[in-house]
This record gives sequence, structure tokens and C-alpha cells, in this order.
Amino acid sequence: MKLKLYHNQNKKQTNKLKLKLEMKKIAIMLMLLMPFGVMAQKPIKPSTANAEKALRDGKLDEAKAIIDATTTSQDFMVDKKGNPSKNAAKAWYLKGVIYAGIDTTSIEKFKSLVPDGFPIAKEAFDKAKEIDQDKTPAFLNDPSGFPMMNDQVNAFMAQKYFDAAVKYYQDDKDYKKAFEFTERTMYFIPEDTSILMNAGVFFGPSAEEWDKSIALINKYHSLGGTNSDSYIQLFSIYRDKKKDNDAALKVAQDMVKKYPNNTEYPKYELDMYVKMNRLPEAKEVMLREANANPNDKESRYYLGVISSELKDMDEARKWYAEAIKLDDKYFEPQLGLSELVFLDAKEVKAQMNQLGNSKEDFKKKVELDKVYQDKLKVALPYWEKCEKLSPDEPKVLDVLYLIYTDLEMNAQVTRIEKRMKTLGLLD
Repeated sequence: MKLKLYHNQNKKQTNKLKLKLEMKKIAIMLMLLMPFGVMAQKPIKPSTANAEKALRDGKLDEAKAIIDATTTSQDFMVDKKGNPSKNAAKAWYLKGVIYAGIDTTSIEKFKSLVPDGFPIAKEAFDKAKEIDQDKTPAFLNDPSGFPMMNDQVNAFMAQKYFDAAVKYYQDDKDYKKAFEFTERTMYFIPEDTSILMNAGVFFGPSAEEWDKSIALINKYHSLGGTNSDSYIQLFSIYRDKKKDNDAALKVAQDMVKKYPNNTEYPKYELDMYVKMNRLPEAKEVMLREANANPNDKESRYYLGVISSELKDMDEARKWYAEAIKLDDKYFEPQLGLSELVFLDAKEVKAQMNQLGNSKEDFKKKVELDKVYQDKLKVALPYWEKCEKLSPDEPKVLDVLYLIYTDLEMNAQVTRIEKRMKTLGLLD
């Protein structure tokens, strides 16, 4: 029994020895399979100089690793008194540049280092500013060792972000992303009027960011921006998207004041007065324009429309006639004048339709029909002129069909019928 026990103990020792040898072999094999760089990897030392060099060399992954180690190092970032060290602001600023670089790079292996680099970059820049209070004009150096002014770096980063925004806007049609990167651009150059104008007039509205677009355009104006497109876009947002008629009217009035020689902008003001049913004020706007320019046919046409809406038919006829006098091929006032002339015939026809079937009513109807016929003959030349100016206008053809029918001008009725069938207006 003792001999057997002794033998079993030796067997256990032998198995332990074999197990140790196998584990050692596995460890050696794993070491051989591991990349040399991993085996040789040492803890990264905090260093703004090394991070900056890696950044200049285009090694964003290496720069990120170094700056992360630097900004998380208590010894590097905090002095003995517990205050930010003399290099803390530079470290945070450098981290902002590196992460902004990752956010805007087109190289996928760097872009994938972090899902979204901007929030980290912004936080780093803000910390640098909080520590330094904008006292240091330059934190970085160029490859030659000359200082790069912070304003230069900001302008460079802004351009990188704006280039990305333009790509998202033009190439990818991703308007939400384009606006997001435009906003990031403005973090670096918040008072650049060119970027503000593009952001408020194009990028913001395309992304349907109406409130932000309004704020951006207003800031653009407050900084002296004068591009007229900004006012037109602001007017459009208030009128069509925000449904704020008072604000839209105020923008239109500002446009008229700022661009007194532009004959289009009073129409925006007119549009709002009409939309808000403030016709007397609309008339004042157009009277101002008509008096300022004796050759302005459109202001006279609009005065005709407004006077008609205000039920001042004589005034309406006068303004339509003045517009036509300035341009005898101007269709809209010709149509407006034709409708006013035709009103006389329509009123007589309405009286006829109200009569009954008595002998007295029949006698009145015959008398009114003669008046009606005379009114139609007066109106006809106006509508025939409309047809010459716009031969396919459905309304013109409808009225001519009625007049020709009631005047029993059968050949003309046939002609109009044929034209209306050709246009698909009659079966």
C-alpha cells in the first residue's frame, strides 16, 4: 500500500510538471502571435509637444491618444496649489483642434475614432477659454516653429466645417446634416456675415429650421448684412411657414425703406395688406408708387384691383385704363376692365331673370332684352381684345361664348366651341 501510494504521489507531481510545461508553451505561442507594437507598448506620457507633432504629421489617432492621456493627467493639468497648470489651457485647446480634425476628416480610420467629435472639441475649446480668458494669442506652432494665431486656427477649422456642410448640402442632399455643420462652423466664426447669411437664407430653411433661420437672419442684419435675399427669405418664413402676418408685414415695410428704388418690394407690402384685408392701406401703398413713377403700369393695375375690391368701380376703370394706356398689350388690366364693362350687362340679365311669366313681366323682359343686347355689344370689343392678347384663356372664351350666343352670332359661337373642344374645355 505504501509503495502504491508513493507511486500515485509521483504521478501527481509528474502531471503538475506537464501542466506547467503546457501553460508555458501556450504563453510563448501567444507572445509570438501578438504584434510587436502591443508587446512593446508603453504607457503614453502626457505631452502637448508630442500631441502637436502627431497632429502636424496627420496622425490623428496618435494625437488623440496623447492628448487624452495629457488632459486626464492630474499631475500635468493641475499645479501644486490645485489651480490649472501653465500648460492646461494649451492642452485643452489642442484637444479641441484634434477632435475637430477627427470630426471633419474624410479618412474613415480617423473618423471612426469617435462617433461625434464636435461636442468633445467644443467642451475642450470652452475649457481653454475659461482658463486663459483669451489672453494667449497663439497656442500652436506651424511646422517651421512660428506661432499660429488662434484666429487663424479658428478660420481654418471654420473652413473645414463649412466645406463639409456644403458637401452635405450639394452632394448628399442631407439638409439636416448640412445645417448642423453650418452651426458648427459658426462656433469658430460667430460673427462672420457671409456664413450667417448662408445659414439663415439657405441652409436653415432647407433643413426646415424656421426659428433658427429667423434668429440667424436677424443677427446678420444686426451686424450690417444687407443682402436683399435675406429679407425675402425672412418675409417668406413669417408669411408662409410661421403664419405671422404682422411680422411679415413689418419685414415688407423694412424692405421698402431699405431699398426705395426697388419696384418689386412694395408688392410684398401690398400682398400683406390684401391678405390681412387692409385694403385702404394697400391702396395708399400703390398710390405712393404710382405717383412716384408715372410710367409704372403695374401699380396702376393693382390700384384698379384694389378699387374694384373696395366697390369703387369708376376708380377701378380709371386705373385699369391708365395701365392699358401705358401698355396696350398688358392682359391683366384689359381683363379687369372687360369684367367691369360686362358687369352692366350682367346686372340687366339678373333683372330679366327675376321677372315672372305675366304679360306685364314679358313686356318688361322684352324691353330689358334690348338694353341687355346693347350692353353686350358694348362689352364685346373688350373681350375680343382679351382674346387677341390671350387666345387660350378659359375665362375669356367662356364669356365670349355667352356673348356670341346671346347676340345670336352663330358663326362665332361655332368658332369658340371648336376652340374650347381643342383645349379640352368642352366635351
